[in-house]
Amino acid sequence: MQKERKYLLPLAGVGVALITFFSVNPKMVTQYLVLATILLIVIGFTAVIIAFLQGRGSVNNGEEYVKRELQNTAKKKLEGIAHSFTKLATSFDYLSDQKVSLDHDDLGAVLDDVSDNLCRSCKRCSYCWEKKFNESYDSVSALLEAALANGAVTTDDMPDAMKEYCIQIPFFIEETNRNLAVAKLKMTWHNRMAESREAVADQLKEIARIVEDFSGNLCDTGEIIEVKRRKVNSKLKHHRVKAQRILMFERENRGMEIHITAKCMRGRCITTKETANLIGQALGKHLTPRDDSRNVIGRKYADYVFCEDANYKVLTGVARTSKEKEEVNGDSFSFLYPDSQDVVMMLSDGMGTGEKAFRESGMIIELLEEFLEAGFREEPAIRLINSVLVLKSEQSMFSTVDICLLNLCAGTCDFVKIGAATTFIKRDHYVETIRSNSMPVGMLNTMEYVKTSKKLYNGDYVIMISDGVLDCVQEEDKEGFLQDVIMRITYKSPQEVANAILQAALGSHTSEPMDDMTVLVTGIWRKS
Repeated sequence: MQKERKYLLPLAGVGVALITFFSVNPKMVTQYLVLATILLIVIGFTAVIIAFLQGRGSVNNGEEYVKRELQNTAKKKLEGIAHSFTKLATSFDYLSDQKVSLDHDDLGAVLDDVSDNLCRSCKRCSYCWEKKFNESYDSVSALLEAALANGAVTTDDMPDAMKEYCIQIPFFIEETNRNLAVAKLKMTWHNRMAESREAVADQLKEIARIVEDFSGNLCDTGEIIEVKRRKVNSKLKHHRVKAQRILMFERENRGMEIHITAKCMRGRCITTKETANLIGQALGKHLTPRDDSRNVIGRKYADYVFCEDANYKVLTGVARTSKEKEEVNGDSFSFLYPDSQDVVMMLSDGMGTGEKAFRESGMIIELLEEFLEAGFREEPAIRLINSVLVLKSEQSMFSTVDICLLNLCAGTCDFVKIGAATTFIKRDHYVETIRSNSMPVGMLNTMEYVKTSKKLYNGDYVIMISDGVLDCVQEEDKEGFLQDVIMRITYKSPQEVANAILQAALGSHTSEPMDDMTVLVTGIWRKS
């Protein structure tokens, strides 16, 4: 159950985070309570299937413990759930069309309101709307068309024919503009609700993808090659380790993951590192215990997880300072380790400096951690957060987002940048830059971002900086200055590299820094 808990618990955390995050805006709580409830239903149903598989899946006398029909049943049920969520997301999409301007239906509603509120009580109502109906209707329609074009109307916009017989011209203009303002306000809230529905639709699609992926993994667990299973069992028994259950996952670009339920026999104890070596010898792979596994296999059955060892290892460093007279740095960062094959660098620069900026950027980093640990991809997670910031309040609230996802098996790196400062990759003989011209999250309803993939090599350094570092540089070519600084650094420790970059930026400035400054460095080396 360790692998399942790893994904189910963060999914529950996402539901709780959504409720907490939107509780400040009562108008939006209902929609996101629905989403959180759906999440919890998926979690509960998936947990039941997992428990069923675990309970029926024991291996006795070398027999395969997960039966094919049971796998197929579980797979079909989860695929059905995924399909249902996809259909539900589609229905939200149909309801999320936004308005660019008032249409003729809106103008018709304005006309009805003006007639009800003003004309009905006028002593000349019967003359205008019975004897002169066509002239009145055409005149009001022309007036509303002018309002649609100009945003408001004046006496000059009123047709001459209407001026001749209308006895409430100033009040008519005033009432028309008031109802136009109400219609615009309704359109604004319509668009906000549409954005909210669109955000929910995106997350439902992402939940569907996670459930579908999980159903594929469930089915794969039963497809254990008998020869390999016997080799593992034989190897472990020879060292007095009894395996009750064995699960094998083959993950794309991330190698094999093996789950076993085992105990030691006849008073022997063995470390999980030794066990990983034994299983690796049987399968011809280099394995390592997962970080959250126990260190020793004892005398009682317990669950253990072993991963195919990554080809690369990393070390990280951080250097930062605050704006002059500020006690709190408004930048927030995180080094996230979803598993032994991935490292995620995240940096967010909040609007302004100090405590307020730190709260905003810290909230973004915390939500990103929740979503990524739950299995969400970075793009849907960021889109939801952007919708949150746009819809959360009337006050401006935006931050940059800089994400770097390192795959330690493939030695690749994906960069996602939204309004973030330049990222640098330091290699032996040159420094590469990755830039973004997009706006920070929370500023615009439609989010644009830059996504770039790079191959990393032994001894490379990935360097993220906040805007304050570039702003501190006094040279005209700020990025060129930092490139030269980074190229000349001879330190091998990522922490020393981060310190050197920060000191170089501060050294080029004649006074105290005017913005918060943060430098993140990750060095990557191939394992020998």
